[in-house]
Amino acid sequence: MTYRTRISILVGFIILFFVTAPVVVLYTAGYRWNEKKVRLEKVGIIFLRSRPSGAEIFLDGKLRSDHTPARLRDLLPSDYLIKVTKKGYSAWSKTLPVESALTTFAEGIVLWKTAAPEALATSPSETLDQTELAMLKRANPLSYESNGETFKSDGFEIWVENKNGDRETVTRLSDEILAILPYVNTGWVIYETKTSIHAIERDGRDTRNDITLVTGEGLNGLSLASDGKTLYYQSGKTLWKRILQ
Repeated sequence: MTYRTRISILVGFIILFFVTAPVVVLYTAGYRWNEKKVRLEKVGIIFLRSRPSGAEIFLDGKLRSDHTPARLRDLLPSDYLIKVTKKGYSAWSKTLPVESALTTFAEGIVLWKTAAPEALATSPSETLDQTELAMLKRANPLSYESNGETFKSDGFEIWVENKNGDRETVTRLSDEILAILPYVNTGWVIYETKTSIHAIERDGRDTRNDITLVTGEGLNGLSLASDGKTLYYQSGKTLWKRILQ
């Protein structure tokens, strides 16, 4: 190898280093090329946690290899349609924003078991414990206190108040609301009308997921098992249960 060849190779390596080094540094620092905006942008993350865990994740319609709980990394700043599914459960979907160098959290995802209600031959007093029975027979089924917050309804709107008096509206309906219950520290509220029982999330980003749990006639009274896995309600004089988790 001649001296001139060695010099040419050395110069080539030096040029390659100065070309690739900034790219490697920027990539390591979390920057990616945004073709739509024609510029470098720092990526963000979406963190997902569901109940139950182990659910599949779709990002803008494409199935990911991740399962909940999961961190979706290297996402350019934009809005992403997230769908979380698990066989035998209702799906959850929401459009979430990703900002540069930040993490977007969705930790209150609840997937509800798609189970048919079951009529119970026993009376409420024979089936429910004292706490569950008191919940079913509440004097004011449109108000409930939990973890320093008060869940309220005037019969057509549901809202949550904290100790400072701040108010967060969850939903407004045209059908009369008969009863409400917060669902075990998940950020969801279960509510009952004369013909249906729903679970609605408090997360107001994009559209709130509102899942129909029960349909029927003459519904009245709501109660949750202490573990939060079973919903009890009455239709007429019959006590029913509906598995949630």
